Amino acid sequence: MVGTMVKNRALSNAISIIILIFVILLVFIPFLYYLNNISQNTTVTTSIVNNYIYLKNLQISQITTGHPSLYYNGSSIYAVYSNGTFVPTSNLTIVSILYLNTNGIWVNVTSIQYPLVVSKGQVIILPSYIQGRPIIIVTSLGNIFFLQPGSSIGPFATPSKGGVEILTQIYNSSGPLSVSTNVTTNIYSTYENFTTPIAFSNQTGTFVARLPQYVFYQNSKGQVITGVFHNWIVLGLATVNSTATQGIKVTLQGQPVVLIGNYTQVTSTVSLTLQVMGNSNINTNIKVSVFVNGNNYTIQNNKAITVPAGYVNVTVITLQANDTTQQSQGVISHYSYSNAGYNGKTYVAKSFLILIPPGTTNPTVYLNYRNDYNYYLVKIIGNYNKNSQVYLILNGTVYNYNNNYWIIGGNYSFHPTCVFTATTTYGAQTVIFQYSNGTSFTYTFPNIPSYVIINQPMTITVSYNIIEYWQQLQ
Repeated sequence: MVGTMVKNRALSNAISIIILIFVILLVFIPFLYYLNNISQNTTVTTSIVNNYIYLKNLQISQITTGHPSLYYNGSSIYAVYSNGTFVPTSNLTIVSILYLNTNGIWVNVTSIQYPLVVSKGQVIILPSYIQGRPIIIVTSLGNIFFLQPGSSIGPFATPSKGGVEILTQIYNSSGPLSVSTNVTTNIYSTYENFTTPIAFSNQTGTFVARLPQYVFYQNSKGQVITGVFHNWIVLGLATVNSTATQGIKVTLQGQPVVLIGNYTQVTSTVSLTLQVMGNSNINTNIKVSVFVNGNNYTIQNNKAITVPAGYVNVTVITLQANDTTQQSQGVISHYSYSNAGYNGKTYVAKSFLILIPPGTTNPTVYLNYRNDYNYYLVKIIGNYNKNSQVYLILNGTVYNYNNNYWIIGGNYSFHPTCVFTATTTYGAQTVIFQYSNGTSFTYTFPNIPSYVIINQPMTITVSYNIIEYWQQLQ
């Protein structure tokens, strides 16, 4: 009976333990799952928050560096892409514009359809009742930009009281790229040249502004984007006689005006020949390295490459090179970069820009190298007692006998060394200069020459013997 009770109690304890383990698993597994979800949600939330903060700060950087700049003249907001170097390109999404009314309350401007996406230069005209009131611009990223009348955020060159600003840009698929170029205008009565962007304080009067047909934008890698004139964009109140010509006549109406010279990207290509030239326009056989629009090319004699039409950036990398085609005849020609020629113009600098308009036939850049000196193979032969340590000195450089040397052509001081003993001088007794053209000169002691002319491959032979006897005085 007692044994049966013990067995029942043991069985009961085992069942209790199994139930307890089941309950623990039933509760603990969902709890672990819950903790894991909390951890994952926290990670996701942190990533979202960090990304939002990054984008918010990036937008502030974009506005303050001119992508776009914001200018408020008291009645209109000017959004101008005055800096094309900001990466990445950006749009500005405005979700609200508020103004401070006469009661000191910020009121939303409801006449504007939100969200207002700014992707290019434009003017946002505000209702007349806002005239001269401070405003706040709220973006989709939660940034708030406060503007007083006549103030700006970003590099907006127009003076605080308003005036004329002339900008130039290349508009491509990525957005506007701000570029600098020459604008000719008589806004100060006489025609003068200015570099865009440029601002003038004038608010009234009539003037003419003219832009070139082509402009370019060059990035840090040397790649060039060329723009061809498309039209003028007028931001603000002004009358112009045309927006489709490079030169326009502008009549101001007492309001700030932004004139944007708008260019479209040139996408056609041309075949450009790079020709390496030597003295007197003779082809050389040297290999030179050239960067064209950031791409590296190796050229020997000439090479045809395909480049975008428009402005092309050429940078000569090889400034010195040797022509070894006559090395077997004992001559190596050395060349140094002199200049480049294109379309009748000479470029002395190693890096330069050329303009190749679309449709240009057979454009060629001539890379001119000057043969400034040659190396000549000189055999130096010495006939002497093997126990004698002698050598030849040319312009202070020591040359061992019975060797071949590549020596730059020129006039050299000539000095065969001697050996002194107690009773004799062992030195050069005969010297022969044998040139590759067949000319030969022989000299004997004491008429050993003090210089030698090296202007072709040659052999110098020095024969040694006793040339002087010495006797001690008694």
